[in-house]
Amino acid sequence: MERSLLKQIAASVRNVLFSYFGYSSAKALGFEAFFRSAAAHFMYAAKLLPNTDTSLLTELMPELFPYIGMHSSVHDASAQISKILADIPDDEWQNNVQLVGQLYQYCNSEEKDSIFDGLKKNSKVSSDTLPAATQIFTPDWIVRYMTDNTLGSVLGARCGFDTSSLEYYVPRSTPKSIAAPEDITFLDPCMGSGNILVYAFDLFMKLYLSRGYEALSAAKLVLTRNIFGIDIDSRARRMAHFALLMKAAQYAPEIIRSGTVPQVYDMEDMQNSDEQFRESALFGSLIRPVTPPEDSRSKAAAVYDLLTRKYSAVVTNPPYMSSSSMNESLLSFIKQNYYDSRFDLFSAFIVRCCELADPDGYLGFLTPYVWMFIHSYEKLRRMLFDEKTLETLIQFEYSAFEEATVPVCAFTIHNRKTDEYGSYFRLTEFRGGLKIQREKLLAAISDRSCGYVYEACSEHFSRIPDAPAAYWLSSRVTELFEKYPPLGSISAPRKGNSTSDNDRFLRLWFEVDKHKMNLGCQHIDRAETLTKRWFPYNKGGGYRKWYGFNDYLIDWYDDAAEMRRIPTAVIANYQYFTKPGLTWSTLTSGKFSIRAFGDGYIFDNGGCCIFELGEKKNYICALLNSKVFAYIFGQLNPTLNFQSGEVAKFPFIYSTSPETDKLAEECIAISKAEYDSFETSRDFKRHPLI
Repeated sequence: MERSLLKQIAASVRNVLFSYFGYSSAKALGFEAFFRSAAAHFMYAAKLLPNTDTSLLTELMPELFPYIGMHSSVHDASAQISKILADIPDDEWQNNVQLVGQLYQYCNSEEKDSIFDGLKKNSKVSSDTLPAATQIFTPDWIVRYMTDNTLGSVLGARCGFDTSSLEYYVPRSTPKSIAAPEDITFLDPCMGSGNILVYAFDLFMKLYLSRGYEALSAAKLVLTRNIFGIDIDSRARRMAHFALLMKAAQYAPEIIRSGTVPQVYDMEDMQNSDEQFRESALFGSLIRPVTPPEDSRSKAAAVYDLLTRKYSAVVTNPPYMSSSSMNESLLSFIKQNYYDSRFDLFSAFIVRCCELADPDGYLGFLTPYVWMFIHSYEKLRRMLFDEKTLETLIQFEYSAFEEATVPVCAFTIHNRKTDEYGSYFRLTEFRGGLKIQREKLLAAISDRSCGYVYEACSEHFSRIPDAPAAYWLSSRVTELFEKYPPLGSISAPRKGNSTSDNDRFLRLWFEVDKHKMNLGCQHIDRAETLTKRWFPYNKGGGYRKWYGFNDYLIDWYDDAAEMRRIPTAVIANYQYFTKPGLTWSTLTSGKFSIRAFGDGYIFDNGGCCIFELGEKKNYICALLNSKVFAYIFGQLNPTLNFQSGEVAKFPFIYSTSPETDKLAEECIAISKAEYDSFETSRDFKRHPLI
């Protein structure tokens, strides 16, 4: 079904919920009204109910739909929602129980937007808002890719399952062993509404049925022996429970009345039952319990068992949340338990999932792809490269997955080190959304010579500074990093200030009295700043080579005494202030470009600079503006974030060529003359046409 239509339907449902329950109470009673209506519509379309009367749900599945008695508002809202959901054709519901979870996510979109607006105002995410902030419905074909290449690999290697029937399976050599189907276990530790578990159910059923098991017996085994899930949200747990039962009912309708309970759990309301589950609704399956609870029949005991066993395959779409958005309690927990992966929730979950997987098991993830390149995630990368085997990876086009606010990748891991090369699918150049991405992936699986599939060994990555997962780099480029010294060893790439209040401290040059400007000085004299307080300021800009973007001045009155009083302000690399050098913008939607500047400039972290250049200044300016640099640096840094530390790693290939220096000097002069020919330049003298 078209996503735009689903969103329209969800918006109408949301309006009903708001009119009945208001924004604050919609989570409890509002969810009840939505869930009952959506469940009834699915079961009616699947011919499991005679009509969409939600009271029938309590008779069939009282553990999922308990009696709600006098809550007339729930009944009335359900009736209104049911009329809206009637716009979804029956054939859209059939065999698509995941539609319930997808609709629920869209119903939460306004709450999610509100949470993110709060983050922009320095609010933090709490246990109450974490589910809405982080739950993202995983597209079906990405679920299939991750599961085919994890659970599919296990079933093929240990149970003789025919992996050729798996559409997204990437063929590779897998060590064979023997195991009974009942002994293969699958976990999603951030299961949401359970769509990953639902597809895993299908794979297990194919295996059991191929071995002659009766459908009901097989379905019971899958729900009780093979598939496990956990989430922080009780609403998600109920939807996952329902989804698995409905999937099982496609094979054996009688399972609904059999009393079979799927092994899915939530972590709400557990902190009072056991100290080791303190704030479980916030920390979720990141908790590492060590002591079995006293009551072996309790929910805490079941979750303890779930989080202390090992699984044949672990597949999940973990929550994405940077450390800057975490509240104090969550941030403290992450730092204490996952220090090397503390920069985002998803990276902590990668580590935790590797612990939960069997030593010879498989893992699948859908995450932001910053872990592949950014310095902060180097230790995570090295753990994956040195201790595991990255078997397959899809790097999606930057904005292909619209549900996430960041570019993402999907990848699968063998939980031990092998000599196998990984298969990498670089889909970054194919625009058109996930539909095009899917088509290109399937084409690449069928034809590995398509031009955007790469085979790489993780040891290859370790030869590059910070070990980025640059799977597409040629061996010739990699050799440059081994053969030549980094740029940072012969110069000083540096970042500068963060004023915390640019509106207060920065001005365009034409907004300032020229008698108060301090131009061209070679050092900062505190006494002089009491009168000449405004200094030229490098703060980045767009794409421009050689010279320019000299529009801003910074108020440095009394040697920036006011700025120094702001706790969040940062004054960095003061010793380089007023020194000549080269500057560039750290964040741009375009290509890298670098510009020369003379004496007198202060700079910030958005306009990083290089100093201590000596006679190599022009050569370095030419090198960093060259196609060679653009190619290599762009290959290593696809995030469009050009920090000083990243530039410092570039291999410095120096050639004492007077001609190169002369040409670079001419380019700087031409660029300056062109820049100064406009009245927006503070060095404007006369229009060239006059």
